[in-house]
Amino acid sequence: MDVIFVSVIILCVCGLLAGVALSIASRIFAIEIDPRIATLEKILPGANCSGCGHPSCFSYAKDMVENGIEPNLCVMASDKVSEIGQVLGIDAEGKEKRVAAIRCGGGQNSVKQYDYSGIPSCQAISFFDGGDSKCEFSCLGFGDCGAVCPFGAITRDGRNAPVVDSSLCVGCGRCVEECPKDIIVLVPLSARPLPACKTHEKGKFVKSVCPVGCIKCRICIKECPENAISMPNNIIEIDYEKCNNCGICIEKCPRNIILDRSLEKNS
Repeated sequence: MDVIFVSVIILCVCGLLAGVALSIASRIFAIEIDPRIATLEKILPGANCSGCGHPSCFSYAKDMVENGIEPNLCVMASDKVSEIGQVLGIDAEGKEKRVAAIRCGGGQNSVKQYDYSGIPSCQAISFFDGGDSKCEFSCLGFGDCGAVCPFGAITRDGRNAPVVDSSLCVGCGRCVEECPKDIIVLVPLSARPLPACKTHEKGKFVKSVCPVGCIKCRICIKECPENAISMPNNIIEIDYEKCNNCGICIEKCPRNIILDRSLEKNS
């Protein structure tokens, strides 16, 4: 019994000494954290959505304080940029909110090259010749984008192209990364026209595979008064910094592939 008692006493003393040593070490080797980081973390939404390019709000706050990263990268805190700037001691201006947009209007309406009955996933079907649509840039329609959206901003009806609710979207970009067809983009919230097609194929082929695909008629380019529309790599693109939202391209497009985003839900 004496041996056991002595052993217990020794263990207790060792534990006490170890605790004291750890306490002293924690103070000696402690890394001081700038209090501004904690303040900024409280201002940020805490969603940890990675839309700012950082894995967490803490990481973003730390990068702003220690590395001078831009204070307006968080779309969910776009109305708090001036407050963030005050904490950092700088003048800061917010950026316009960007939201996800689906650049495909065909979806299940495009001509199919085979019948698919496998796993209902865009990623899965894309392994089989890029998908069941003859259009290489057609939305596959299984909603992988909506599944990864942490804010419930993307919904779909069957295998039609998904719909984005801009009032819920924060522009985190997770759906952009998830889409195997690369047809989801981030656009300014105020942007009115959206070319809902990313095919680079020629008009004759497009007509044969999709009723609403871009046939490269270039009417939108000719009619745009701001020269905001171009066709690099044979894909229609809009420069939203030049676009004045006049809507002429929407009206003139013979295939109605330039959608009017002002008719969608926006906040």
